[in-house]
Amino acid sequence: MVMSRDRENTAGSLSRQTSTASSPEGSEPKVANRSKANIRVSLACVQCRSKHVKCDATLPACNRCQQEDKPCFYAKSRRGIRDPKKRSLISDKPPATSSGSFYSGSNFSSAAPSVQSLHDLPSGWTVNSESQPAVSPKSEKDLLLDLFYSYFHPSYPCLPPKRFFVNHVESDPDSYHFLLSVLNFCGSLYTSEVSSDDLREAAYATACASLPFTVQSVQGLLIMSIAAFGEMKFEHHAGFANRAITMAVELGMNHKAFADGNSNTVLAESHRRTWWCLTFQDSTRALCEAGSTPPITHVDSDVDLPCEEWEYESGIIPQPISQSQYETRVNLGQTDFSSMAYLVEICKIQTDLVIPYHEASEDKKAEIFERADSRICDWLRRVPKWKMNLVDPDGVADVVLYHAVAIAHINRLRLRQSAPRNGLNIRENFPLGPAKGPDRKGQLVKGFGWSSHPIDIQAANSFCDLFRRPFPTKSLRAVFATGILRVALAYLDACVFLGLDSPVFRERLNRLIQILTSHGEMWPLSQKVADDLKVVAKEYLAPRTSQSWRPGISEPEAWNAVTSALLNQTSTIAPSFSFEPYQQVYQVEGWSMNDSSWPNLTDIYQA
Repeated sequence: MVMSRDRENTAGSLSRQTSTASSPEGSEPKVANRSKANIRVSLACVQCRSKHVKCDATLPACNRCQQEDKPCFYAKSRRGIRDPKKRSLISDKPPATSSGSFYSGSNFSSAAPSVQSLHDLPSGWTVNSESQPAVSPKSEKDLLLDLFYSYFHPSYPCLPPKRFFVNHVESDPDSYHFLLSVLNFCGSLYTSEVSSDDLREAAYATACASLPFTVQSVQGLLIMSIAAFGEMKFEHHAGFANRAITMAVELGMNHKAFADGNSNTVLAESHRRTWWCLTFQDSTRALCEAGSTPPITHVDSDVDLPCEEWEYESGIIPQPISQSQYETRVNLGQTDFSSMAYLVEICKIQTDLVIPYHEASEDKKAEIFERADSRICDWLRRVPKWKMNLVDPDGVADVVLYHAVAIAHINRLRLRQSAPRNGLNIRENFPLGPAKGPDRKGQLVKGFGWSSHPIDIQAANSFCDLFRRPFPTKSLRAVFATGILRVALAYLDACVFLGLDSPVFRERLNRLIQILTSHGEMWPLSQKVADDLKVVAKEYLAPRTSQSWRPGISEPEAWNAVTSALLNQTSTIAPSFSFEPYQQVYQVEGWSMNDSSWPNLTDIYQA
């Protein structure tokens, strides 16, 4: 892909970008009509909270917001005001003005996606802005954009929230032509009502052609690289990712000043998130390519950390914190950071320590291993418990932190699995067996009696615990199959090489394969990994001939069949190890073997 043709349009593109950045939002919130009654609440309004100033919590608007003539609204509380009549006086979000038609003659819905990030605040507050896409969209493009924001965007929230994005497209449609074609293609992957073939061809063709040097081009290439990875078009994935990084660096997106120079705070936040999403995807690519170093690691960056998802959706962006400020606050014991900030940190650990571990010389490996593993465990301990809930009582999921926690457990597994198995060719590399480093130490776990189990089994179980939450498979990242493969390998190794074969491990392997199969309806990579795991399981796991167990039976029957410790129950770690992240008890239904929400399991061990 030749970049010289792109450079011809740089000046004009940047001028359009500046014009777009200074364009009005068109969705400045107005003060809603509320009762004049004054009600004391336990926390500040969103405006005061974002500025970290004192709030008198008066309804319908606090005195500070009235004096500054700014919209005042409060996040709904699960605790503070318990009277339903009084709670109804508190608005969830600032009301948005009606926007013009996105596409002519369409019934476009600019509502928030149905799969939201968790809008929890400290002390148990929540902002529940969940809403459904348009029921009967008149335009195919409306449907595709709704689907993109419902399922793809929550995992990669780099674009502005939908209502802001729509306003920018309407004000400058020419700058968004390529990006819209990408969103249409990705949205079509989540529905059978629209064929993806023509949209895929158009998106790939445009992504390979000359593009202006704009943030919209960077975002489009980033999303295309993710989609190409999920579709197993790895050459396209590498090309799109490298081009997006090159373009972003040319624009200066790796510097704090780029986002700070935009007077529109929502766009500035989008620019910061775009840079960090580039780093996430580049790190993921390096994990699957032996000996590969993420190109973006060689780029100096001082980009500030993103805000919370609920702040981003509201459009009221607080003052961002820098990377150095984050490290200072962590050293001081502070934990009140955004989910994206936690994701940035765990991905840095992955890039700085986990990826280099397998390429390091033998005399350096033990040191890197201990540093990486201790950093991951420390990260898991520091994430606040209220954020670790991941799904609030209303079913709203913190998708960003969900993936961050999954990455933490998966990286503990990567450290303990042999380097040749880091790729995706599990059929060929499985016979190589597990690694024989310091990770093969057993760990005493108090469960059903006393037994000895390796730490990687605990990490795999902790990963599986994430699926106790009601989380839609469609919202899993396009590259999520690479992580599930690590977890499945841990269970296969336990059954085949470590002498820990049990019905529970086989059952969980079955469930992981079902998750991959369901995810494979959108992403071929997941289906390929599921098929490979089935082949390996059939070849290396002997069928269970005992009449007391078969895959898919009820949990009580499985318990009666197992004589060793069953790790689907939370374990109490021996004091000498005290890995607190693995001591949590989850009472949420969803992963138990007799869960009726799952279809009947197929016995993958029978030919």
